[in-house]
Amino acid sequence: MKTAAIICEYNPLHNGHLYHMQETKKSGITHLIAVLSDDFVQRGDAALLNKFDRAQLALRAGADLVVELPVPFSCAGAERYARGAVQLLKNLNIIDYLSFGCSGNIKLLEQLASGQEDSPRIRELLKAGYSYPSAVYQASTEQFPPEQTALLLDANNLLALEYLRAMQKEHVRFRPMAILRNSVLHDSPETSGSFASASLIRNRFFSQEAYQEYIPDFTADLLSERALQGKTADFRRLESAVLYKMRMISEQELLSLPDMTSELAGKFLKAKTAASLEEFLHTVKSKCVTMARLRRILLYAMLAVRKEDFSMQIPYLRVLGFRQTGTELLKQIKITSSVPVGTSLARLRKISPEAERLVQLEINAANLYGLAQKQVSSAEEEFRIKINLKK
Repeated sequence: MKTAAIICEYNPLHNGHLYHMQETKKSGITHLIAVLSDDFVQRGDAALLNKFDRAQLALRAGADLVVELPVPFSCAGAERYARGAVQLLKNLNIIDYLSFGCSGNIKLLEQLASGQEDSPRIRELLKAGYSYPSAVYQASTEQFPPEQTALLLDANNLLALEYLRAMQKEHVRFRPMAILRNSVLHDSPETSGSFASASLIRNRFFSQEAYQEYIPDFTADLLSERALQGKTADFRRLESAVLYKMRMISEQELLSLPDMTSELAGKFLKAKTAASLEEFLHTVKSKCVTMARLRRILLYAMLAVRKEDFSMQIPYLRVLGFRQTGTELLKQIKITSSVPVGTSLARLRKISPEAERLVQLEINAANLYGLAQKQVSSAEEEFRIKINLKK
């Protein structure tokens, strides 16, 4: 058995993702695990399809087993997102490779990662008001030549760097496998043949423009079906709920949120009477604070995620789906895993106080996500869902 893992959002799963899986398996990989984001994703947004639908797409595309990246980490910035996913994979004690896309030399990225491990300079720059991506880039320019630090101008390479840093910090046994991106860059508005970025596809979906040529047929079919059922999500449907939360929130609660500072909390309080989400965000926005960070903070507030939630070790592994070949993986994982493995939140929440806390956040996320759908749903589906075997 030769096992690789991919950390992913699949929002939605497109031809580039399919290519990544296929290229990963060409290296003699026998089993592929997808660590899939929850219903809310890294940019502080609601995923277009829920995690169970995206898990089924991942299985159709070639994954053998899909497991959940808990919601605090799935809607966090690159550093916490990578650390949570790598920690989860380390718990399995069965992974040989972590496969990810990048557009540069992996050896140069590994050197950058080694040079920034627990970097005090990055912390200094953050305190000075730099955004996290800018702080990482600036710290790198002070240590490495321009041709090397230029790699970090691509968001995918920045995420790859965080995977490598997390792997070093966690002292994992698995190795990196870099798959070269040779089509479109992250968030690119451009297309290349049958390849397009997930953001472009989502924009075309919402504006009812053609996007089907950039995604596999099975993704297109499910998107069409869920759209007709009112089961696709749009964060804009949460606008009134978010504005209400911001009008009611206290300074103490704001300061308990991850990524929040006292200066930023003051700006949030001053913007609390904004008449729209766009007005609120642009009132609070500054050169040193990215829009993604602001959206993540709003999500933390809505989900009741606190700073201390990121200090916990992930206490369980939740399975979202598997194929026949995935049963072989599950048998091994149940032997090798350092944490309990299961599909039921009702059972997993009984493991420990940490598990209870994490499950409550998942419930919060499912309830909020249900309000982002045209056909409103609730967290009851989290407990009723049946994980079916896919052949």
